[in-house]
Amino acid sequence: MADRAGGYDDDPGVGGSWGAEPERRGWDEPDWAGRSGAQGGGWRSPARGRSDRGAYGSPRGGYGSAGGSRSARSAAAGLGRSARRPTATSGWGASAMARWRGQRRLAKAGYILATVAAIVAVVAGIGAFAIYEKLDGNITKVNVGGLTGRTVYGTQNILVLGSQERAGQIDRKYFGYEADPNTSNSDNLLLVHLNATHTKATVLSIPRDLFVYEPRCHERKVIGDGYWPAQVYPPGAIIDGALNIGGPTCAVKTVEDLTGIKLDHFVEFNFNSFREMVNSLGGVEVCVPKPGYSDPDSHLHLSPGKHLLKWNAALAYVRTRHGIGSGTEEGTDLARIQLQQAFISSVAQKVERQGILTDPLRLLGIAETATKNLTVDSKLGSVSEMLSLAKSLAHLHSKDISLITIPSTADTSPGESEHLMAVQPQDDVLYNMVRTGQTWHGQLPVEPYSKVQVRVLNATGQTGLAATTARSLRKLGFDVVGIGDAPYSSTTTVNYAGLAQADGAYTLMTALTSFPAGNNTLNEPNWQVGHNGPVTLVLGADFAGVNKPAKHHAKKTKSGSSATPAVSKSVTSGPGAVESRNGGQNICSGLPPAYDPNAG
Repeated sequence: MADRAGGYDDDPGVGGSWGAEPERRGWDEPDWAGRSGAQGGGWRSPARGRSDRGAYGSPRGGYGSAGGSRSARSAAAGLGRSARRPTATSGWGASAMARWRGQRRLAKAGYILATVAAIVAVVAGIGAFAIYEKLDGNITKVNVGGLTGRTVYGTQNILVLGSQERAGQIDRKYFGYEADPNTSNSDNLLLVHLNATHTKATVLSIPRDLFVYEPRCHERKVIGDGYWPAQVYPPGAIIDGALNIGGPTCAVKTVEDLTGIKLDHFVEFNFNSFREMVNSLGGVEVCVPKPGYSDPDSHLHLSPGKHLLKWNAALAYVRTRHGIGSGTEEGTDLARIQLQQAFISSVAQKVERQGILTDPLRLLGIAETATKNLTVDSKLGSVSEMLSLAKSLAHLHSKDISLITIPSTADTSPGESEHLMAVQPQDDVLYNMVRTGQTWHGQLPVEPYSKVQVRVLNATGQTGLAATTARSLRKLGFDVVGIGDAPYSSTTTVNYAGLAQADGAYTLMTALTSFPAGNNTLNEPNWQVGHNGPVTLVLGADFAGVNKPAKHHAKKTKSGSSATPAVSKSVTSGPGAVESRNGGQNICSGLPPAYDPNAG
């Protein structure tokens, strides 16, 4: 197993010790996208070419003069008290001295040990206080609007963003080109959900090229001094530009409007942050399929097999996209997300295998690195909160971490084919799953047919098709509440209104012979949760029929009639499937294939 990726043996800062202060400090952020230059045009250019230095500022406090001065005062006070030696009239007295001399040797030893223990406890307390003061002074925290800010115990929804700002970063040659180094797009977007006991985690990866509704946001100073207008979907705005336009608050509002999920906390990292955290773990082992990954743009050159990556090599691994993927995902951010999820799996497995979260010394070392390199919301911005969150994950096993990519496809809006739009209702089913605390079992959840209300509309012009389809759906067990006609459509579509109806829409779609299109009719800025109600099946010219009842589901009742099947089978492949990875799976499985970006 190679200790380093080829070409990075001279990387400074690799293999830093747990307690040592990292050699590199920097607060500008790199391009987590690996794109060349700004993308998009018109009003979108500010989202791709400005900075967010005002949201970050400089690292706060360093080693914190307050902590040092308090420790010094405590030490001085202790020396002052110990300097007053007892005399015959100043506390001990002759009788007291006689009683001390008369104590048994064992009693004297016990008294001495107790005194020493008390002194040690006081010194340890002063030391712990000084460490906490030091770490607290390291933390960069920002006020983020829209968060609940609730305690880190119980259910948590945390937005984790990787910023691409390059200004002030170390080894910037590894970051790719950006016209404005102060641009602060969030090219990694992770929505992390922890269940109430923090024993299960669901991590939703939101593609950075996704076009979404962007709410009205107060502009950062480098953008302007007013409000950036809401960008109505479609076409909307690219999601990674929200951080650049309005800072963390705008990013939070955009994600909340998209998902209908109320967020509790916010964490942001940059290129330096990522490299420092990887080094604090002693590197991360990754796997590379044949014939190896090679991407000159990200400076990644890895032979097949396993590698222990640190610093720039680790950064190159999670940023590469030009040498990975296949088909429509070749060289895209979607292929890169697969690689990043594999990297997260490797981290989770190493933390679990080495018991890092239950090792106070290792945890303290990581805490020191984290407090120096992460930007967090003000409610999470204390050592006690961050350590509490870390320790609460001690019983989270890697096999109980689900890494899921929000399903997307090429944007059909004019001129936006290089960008992505979410696939409905699969995306909303995932958001609703997180919102309601459901556990991921490798496929999208479906409901019993009997719980799904359906309205059938005929848009083909073919007489009687709505009635025929309604009868077929009732045989499966669906609750058909009405039929009717609609203007002609070439495409079969299932319409639904918000997250509350998404599960029903997806369940209906899995019962059709050919998977139809989905359409969420509840448009932002309406809160995306919506209300329960019937979904609408619009029969288009491409309608291929309803699945026949599965014989193995049917059973005879006392009256002799057949009972309808209770539940549909979720889609695990094809147009209705969702890409996911289990955090405990083999790190050499589920990787994007390699290809030569210079071939052909």
